[in-house]
Amino acid sequence: MCGEAREESDGRDGPASGCALAAAPRDGLPPGQAPIRSDNAGPAPDAARAGRGRGAGVHAAAVGAVLFIVTASVNLQVPLYTAYAAAAGLGTGPTALMFGAYVGGLLPVLVGLGGASDRLGRRPVLAAGVLLSCLATLLVILRPEFSTLAPARVLQGMGMGLTAGTGTAYLAELPGMGGTERAAGYAAAATSLGSGGGALFTAAALLAGPTLRPASYPVMLAAGIGCLGLLWMMPAERRAAGDPRERVPILRLPSYPAGSVPPGLGIAVAWAVTGLVFVVVPAQLAREGVGAWSAPALFLVNVCGALCQPWARRMGARRALRTGLFVLPAGYALLLAGAALGQVPLLLAGAAVVGSACYGFTFLGGLAEATRLGGANRARTVAGFLLCAYLGFSLVPAAVGFLADAIGVIPALTGFGAILLLAHAALAIPRSPADA
Repeated sequence: MCGEAREESDGRDGPASGCALAAAPRDGLPPGQAPIRSDNAGPAPDAARAGRGRGAGVHAAAVGAVLFIVTASVNLQVPLYTAYAAAAGLGTGPTALMFGAYVGGLLPVLVGLGGASDRLGRRPVLAAGVLLSCLATLLVILRPEFSTLAPARVLQGMGMGLTAGTGTAYLAELPGMGGTERAAGYAAAATSLGSGGGALFTAAALLAGPTLRPASYPVMLAAGIGCLGLLWMMPAERRAAGDPRERVPILRLPSYPAGSVPPGLGIAVAWAVTGLVFVVVPAQLAREGVGAWSAPALFLVNVCGALCQPWARRMGARRALRTGLFVLPAGYALLLAGAALGQVPLLLAGAAVVGSACYGFTFLGGLAEATRLGGANRARTVAGFLLCAYLGFSLVPAAVGFLADAIGVIPALTGFGAILLLAHAALAIPRSPADA
């Protein structure tokens, strides 16, 4: 489900983002698969290559737009979570539980339909993901209330599960893209900007005045419909008779080989922190009167993570993973101090450091290590790694949210901070001479 990570010895460990959930093999093409070509290629080889290069650029831009719009739609309602919950008379716990519904839609698709785009083709699966995202946004436009958010989040999760890895694989197969690594980097930029940009777009729209149906919703819906049009105009894939992908099973269950627990636990804790930034921290900021800064903090988490990914790739898998173990607690401490004191500079600094660890060092290091350990079953091992990530992303914020309703936000966040330190201390202990 994710793009391959190279061996640690070459210093470049895998794809550039979590969106590389199902990238193509190392040479950029599945066995027996020819690059996507236009039917209008001219007879002259040089002219044909130039035409395919220009076409690949247009198609790459279209797929990048799809990834951006789908990920932006996922977090479009985040700045209004607190307002929707307050209107329904609910607290932080139910809000966090609603937020976790996203994973309820994503995980069955991510784990159970890993071979869908291989069997059915890239375009149909991408289109299905965009359509589900549009339906989620339309649902909230029609009924902008808390009860609508949970089914919308499930649809968003399903849409993200269908588009993330499929988009990266499609990019890797385009002629002129340079294979898996460049495709994963391109997809990383689109999804990182989209993930933070959706919330930032809604926060900007709310500057015009308080509303539960901001202008960002219909604009994003229109953009999603436009992406469906772009996909319709893209060329269909050509497959030779007997293409091996026709025999790929759609259902692919995760695998956990020996040595995969440390990266799995590391990413679970890291993404748990990002889930708290999405749900629990905004509630505290609203109490301190600086709730408007929750969207910029979320944007910083995603963008700083993307900016650190090239650095993390050069470090090597295990070194990047260990770096994340030390960076994340420091970032969490800054984030907690900023939320407790209502100090925006501390909050933003903490968000930047947390993002560099969660989506930079810890994610890429863990992903590369999981890919190496998987061997011939690397797709299933990566699926297991991502399963740990999304379980931490959803379950921990829900638990901390309900605890916050019982004892207060800051005590609950402080308690999770203690658990974070214990988990990272255990992970920092070398398990073999190679880990030292």
